[in-house]
Amino acid sequence: MHRYHRANKPGHYSAYPGERTSRKKIWRYTGAAGCLILILLFATSSPVPKDAAQHINPFGPTAHQPPIPRNISHSGEAKWYNHWKWLNPFSDTITDDESRSVLPPPRERPPIYAFYDADAEKDEDVKIAENKLLLIWRRAWWAQGFRPVILGKAEAMNNPLYERFQVRRLEHALGAEFMRWLAWGQMGTGILSNWLVLPMGPYNDPFLSFLRRGEYPKLTRYEGFGAGLLSGDKASIEAALTEALDSANLKDSKLLIELVTSKTLDVDPKPSAIAFYDSSTIADQYKSISASLADSKATGLLSLSELITSHLHLTFLNSFSSGISILTPHRSRSLIVQYPAVILASALITCPASPIPGSCPPNNPKCTPCSSSKPLSLKTPESYTNTSTIFTIGTLPHPYTLASFLGRTTSLSVAHIRCHTARDPWLQSTTHQTLGPLLGGPDRIVSFKESVASETASSRSLWLIAEEDSVDENSALDKRELEWHFGFALPAYNISTTALSLSNPQLKTSTITAALAEPKLYSTAVEVGKQQESLGEKEIAHQRELLAHSKSVLELDRNGKKGKWKGKGKRRNGKGQQDVITTERVRDA
Repeated sequence: MHRYHRANKPGHYSAYPGERTSRKKIWRYTGAAGCLILILLFATSSPVPKDAAQHINPFGPTAHQPPIPRNISHSGEAKWYNHWKWLNPFSDTITDDESRSVLPPPRERPPIYAFYDADAEKDEDVKIAENKLLLIWRRAWWAQGFRPVILGKAEAMNNPLYERFQVRRLEHALGAEFMRWLAWGQMGTGILSNWLVLPMGPYNDPFLSFLRRGEYPKLTRYEGFGAGLLSGDKASIEAALTEALDSANLKDSKLLIELVTSKTLDVDPKPSAIAFYDSSTIADQYKSISASLADSKATGLLSLSELITSHLHLTFLNSFSSGISILTPHRSRSLIVQYPAVILASALITCPASPIPGSCPPNNPKCTPCSSSKPLSLKTPESYTNTSTIFTIGTLPHPYTLASFLGRTTSLSVAHIRCHTARDPWLQSTTHQTLGPLLGGPDRIVSFKESVASETASSRSLWLIAEEDSVDENSALDKRELEWHFGFALPAYNISTTALSLSNPQLKTSTITAALAEPKLYSTAVEVGKQQESLGEKEIAHQRELLAHSKSVLELDRNGKKGKWKGKGKRRNGKGQQDVITTERVRDA
């Protein structure tokens, strides 16, 4: 076979002789073509707007962020996501964000309205007393799951039917009742209440549960309350107002409900969970208050407000007749975090002051009066009990705080967490009685979430945060916030009027420690080998130190300064530096 050598093969230019194009010309032609394309693109594009400079000005105002979706919320450093999958054991599988928790969708609070004419001519003392009663009304209905709103003349005057009402020139009493209905009609569907009508029953009462649904197909009043409590939708309210304004008996009537036929306004039986402190009830059941109102209206109203507060507190005590449970898992190692719960529980079982001691609410004449000699029992179990007649106060420590208490050290390392700590110790201890010892962590989390955040369980429990609530003699629980949760003013259990604290001489650390050490409550003994040693001031001081250190670490973690605190564990890296543990690494471990 004849072989062709590469060196002997003729090239392209040898086979086709002619002028050879240089590389410079090729690049020149390419550049010219590119410039031509760019010119064509600019020529066919839209003209530059005159205000284009402000869009590219680096010193101009920043662009606004898109609106946050409704189910995503935040408050300060806390972030959460409202979703129906809130029972999923791990929030980050839903949010893809370790710092955002999944919470149940917020329950809608149906509005309940009360009318108050702030412009009416009254003595200043009377206005102060009435405002106190308005606060009691708002607080009580809020605790029962409603959204209380005080209406006034402004809402009534915005109603389209106001002009028709104004030309009627009615008597003062009937005119005031019309103004109340006009304000309600302007707001629309909801509940209209006198501000002396208050809920005096358990959260799960059938009537209160019905009102919380927020669906009122017919305009309804309730037997024994007159016009003190009404419910209905916007259309039925407007129909009732129109019928009353067109009634032939308008000038002769004193109440608006007398001008409306039974076809427009239904009458339901008297609810057992609602109390109405009207003038006839006060004169019949609380004669001393009635006499006080006759002598001085302002003094009588202040006495009435004190009486209503005591009845609201008494209703709470009767609803949880089996006592208050202070959840105390790992009690001997973390006694210090239970102090706020003990202070709150002590305030709750304290009998409130009352102008008529031993009296009962008007809707519950057979109540069990509060007795200082036989107070409500305090229980301190390690495990949560789901009982409707027990109110539970729990304190949740951060995993880092709990690891510090159980390890009894301020120096935590990843090696310590992995090798020397049990898995989910707090959750195991809290749910041991209800779920037993064999259930896994994810299933326990689902059950615990239901115990904390479901509608039925949340009404009979309160959960505090160990690192944020008071544990020393210089800080305090927010008394005002707690009062809105419970629906009544807490007794004067301390010196401050705005907080529950340890500043009261009767609530010093040694006093609470001794109270917690009572055998009837629980034993604060630590078993060391075969001996039991009672917790003393030295142990309490050590727990206080552990908690203070944990709060400092968590504060650094929230501020993004991770890695400053170094543990004294055995594990070290190649350079001899100790492992640094943060709260994220505690969760991972």
